[in-house]
Amino acid sequence: MPSAQSKRRQTVLFLSATLATLFMSLADPVPVFSSMGELSEISGDEVQDVDVKSLLGDRQKWHLMARDLYKEVKTLRDEQFERDFREMENMTAFEGVRISTPLLKPSDRCLSKNFSTERCLTRIYSVLTWYKDNWNYIEKENLTSVLVNDIKHSTKRLLEAINSQLQVRDGEMDPTSSTPLSSKSAWTRKTTVHSILFNFSSVMIDTCRAINYMSRRKRGKDPKRTVDWGSADKN
Repeated sequence: MPSAQSKRRQTVLFLSATLATLFMSLADPVPVFSSMGELSEISGDEVQDVDVKSLLGDRQKWHLMARDLYKEVKTLRDEQFERDFREMENMTAFEGVRISTPLLKPSDRCLSKNFSTERCLTRIYSVLTWYKDNWNYIEKENLTSVLVNDIKHSTKRLLEAINSQLQVRDGEMDPTSSTPLSSKSAWTRKTTVHSILFNFSSVMIDTCRAINYMSRRKRGKDPKRTVDWGSADKN
């Protein structure tokens, strides 16, 4: 049988190893902002009073706002599709049914090959303004009210953030044209709501890419070439 001294030695070694492991885990630095643009999970008393977003640049904050808005719009889009088109397997079948609403296009110069910060931001601002102004069409639907209101306020916040640089006054922005929104029948209303939410989510994907590209350029990093608008899976 092991002696009492041997048992004490084993206990000391076990406690030493445990404390060493704990110390290493506490000493490991926790990133505030990851390379993928995601906020990392933060724990520890040393950072509990720090506002993470206050440590980011304006463009990085815009990117987080745009990313969160995209997630909200996509969630609402999926909710409405599941409710109104339950028999459909996916949204691909609606490509020929969707009405035209404002989108970002290569001519808006949001792609890296011909990128223009002012031109791209102006177009993003104009397109998002259209969705803000026509959001009352969505508000009339019996969808999750909290999510509908969150999207409304998030869109307004992102527009205000972008306009802090553009300084666009009311009435100065040229109106964005689109197909008139109709409510002639229940089917027309369902497909119109789907079109707005589907295209809005597509706009937010492209907006996230463009703002992230601006942010990386401003920080002096070599941004990866952005993907062409039509090549991403937006379903």
